[in-house]
Amino acid sequence: MRRSIARCLRGLRSYCTDAGDGFQSSKLKIFDRHLKRKQRDRAAWLMKPKDSLVDTVAENLLDRLEDCKKTFPTALCMGGSLEAIRRLLRGRGGIEKLLMMDTSWDMVKLCKDAEQQMPTDNIETSYVIGDEENLPVKENSVDLVISCLGLHWTNDLPGAMIQIGFKARWLILGGYSWRRNIEGAADSLHYCTNGA
Repeated sequence: MRRSIARCLRGLRSYCTDAGDGFQSSKLKIFDRHLKRKQRDRAAWLMKPKDSLVDTVAENLLDRLEDCKKTFPTALCMGGSLEAIRRLLRGRGGIEKLLMMDTSWDMVKLCKDAEQQMPTDNIETSYVIGDEENLPVKENSVDLVISCLGLHWTNDLPGAMIQIGFKARWLILGGYSWRRNIEGAADSLHYCTNGA
C-alpha cells in the first residue's frame, strides 16, 4: 500500500503520462481507450433521445448545483451523459460558458445536434474531443467540472482526479454508477493529495 501511495505522490505533478496517441495516457492499461472510443462512437448511433436512468443520475447531479450559493460561470462537462446534462441544466449553477468534452466524435456530434432542438438559454456552448486522462484545458480555467457516468473507464483514475482538481477552481460534480466506485475514487484522491 505504501509503495503505491509513494508512486502516486511521486507522479503528482505529471498527472497522467502520454503514450503519444492522446487517448492511451496511462502507463497501466486496464481499459483499451481506443476500443472504448469506438464503442462510444457506435453507441451514439444507438442512443435513445431520453434514457430514464441517465436522466435520473444527471438530474440528481445537477440538483446539487441548487444547493450552492456560488455561481459557476465556466463549466466543463466531460464524457458520459453530455446530452442529458445539457438538456437538464436549465440555468442551474449560473453557468454562462459550457465546454462539452468526450473522447467520441459521434457523441459530441449527437450532443451538438440535440442542442439545436433545445430552447435558447443563453449558455455559450463549445464542443471538444478530448480525453479524461489528458484534459485539454488550462489549470484554473473552469469553475466547475461535471462528469455524469463518465469516469469509470479511466485507466488512471487518481491521476485524472488530481488533474481535474487542478483544472477546476471551485467544484467537481461526479456521478458514478455504483457507490463502491465513488468510495474508491475518493480514497484514491485522498491518498494522492494527502498521503497515507
